[in-house]
Amino acid sequence: MNKDTKPLQNRYRREFVEVICPKCRQTQIIALPEEPMPKCPVCRKDMIIKEVLTEGKY
Repeated sequence: MNKDTKPLQNRYRREFVEVICPKCRQTQIIALPEEPMPKCPVCRKDMIIKEVLTEGKY
């Protein structure tokens, strides 16, 4: 059983997401959970997740 669950554990280790500033719409791509949620470099607001990027993984 341990062999079967190992690929699933590795699958959720790192997810690439596109984050966006709700005020000025500046976007950035980060790896979660390795990187903290960034602040917008233009207006210093907390960025929010726009899209989880999964293309090319399967």
